[in-house]
Amino acid sequence: MKAQSLKSFKQKFSYSGHILSGPYSGLLQKRLIRAMIHLDALEQFGSPVIPYIAAWRPDDNYIWYEYCGKRFHDLLGQPTTELANTFRDHIVSRYLYRYQGNPPTITKITRDKEQLDRMRPGLRRMVMRGGEADAVYKVAINGSPLWLKDLAKVEVFAEDNIVLSWGSLIDVSSEMRLEEALVETQQELNIHKEHLELLVDKRTRELHKSQLEVVSRLTQALACRHDESGLHGQRLRAYSSILGSALGLKKGVQWLLSQAVPMHDVGKVGISDAILLKEGALSPPEFDIIKTHCQMGADLLQGGNSQLLQVARVVALTHHERWDGSGYPHGLEKHRIPLAGRITALCDVFDALTSPRCYKSTWSFEDATDEIDSMRNIHFDPKLVDLFMVNLPKIRRVIAQTNLATEQAV
Repeated sequence: MKAQSLKSFKQKFSYSGHILSGPYSGLLQKRLIRAMIHLDALEQFGSPVIPYIAAWRPDDNYIWYEYCGKRFHDLLGQPTTELANTFRDHIVSRYLYRYQGNPPTITKITRDKEQLDRMRPGLRRMVMRGGEADAVYKVAINGSPLWLKDLAKVEVFAEDNIVLSWGSLIDVSSEMRLEEALVETQQELNIHKEHLELLVDKRTRELHKSQLEVVSRLTQALACRHDESGLHGQRLRAYSSILGSALGLKKGVQWLLSQAVPMHDVGKVGISDAILLKEGALSPPEFDIIKTHCQMGADLLQGGNSQLLQVARVVALTHHERWDGSGYPHGLEKHRIPLAGRITALCDVFDALTSPRCYKSTWSFEDATDEIDSMRNIHFDPKLVDLFMVNLPKIRRVIAQTNLATEQAV
């Protein structure tokens, strides 16, 4: 650029930098002029970014701005050559956001002004190697905080021993205020974390209590119709716990299963006494009605958010499915039948055999266990039958205890 043109250019941009006035290469000066024209056009166009061109020597701590947009000048109110120091003096902290870990998560790295002052030479070397800078600065302007996101491309002109940073600042104060508000909220939550955990634990216990109350009321309602005083449900809890323990189920799962199993026949509340309490064999139409209790029970328990009611629904729906697929209501077979349904089926049939019913007499313990064994691979999961047989002494004790409780009640 000719001397007169260069002088006019400097006047137009109120230029007070060093490169266009010093002994620097034509390549560097041309790149700078083109960049200044481009950035000025962006600002004139109304771009929301605040453009700047910073410069420094790799072996020197001094940094200056070759160009700054009008809004940057208005923000800090200093000549271009002084803006770098003024901006640095106004910095409160600097934030870097990095993807780290596997899977990657966003990590926020915060540095205060004192740390930045110590790290600045190293940071400049880092951006020179990486060719870019990306950070958020919190600055205090007239006592008020302002957050500016800095995005810059960094280029080294080795011949001139000059580094240029072509950058832009974007006001992200609204977003950062929201982030700080969220951080403050999180800190308050952390302060009260122990208290909240106690409240959650108390609420969990209350929910368990209310869930058990629902189970108890439903099973009691059904027991009243059978006049069994709930002993059938008690035995099923015990049998299912024995099988669950033998299978190696976790204690929490065993608890859910033992509490859900007594609800297997809850759908029978919708079956008339004429059928439910009928002595003797049911007719085919009556048996078809009885079979609807599985779906009715599942519908009754539908929509429960607790794990207990969800397991109870599975039990109600599937406890009459058979290993060979001949059961109801959906004809499921083998492992397509949920484990809770398979366990309940075996326990329910055994207890029905060894208990008095209006339509049958009580089977002996030996006859009942022989029947269970003969139905492996037909009605029951063979693995569960094996475990049941191994634990017959425990099963016998359950029957003895409930019989003793009945005699004492009488």
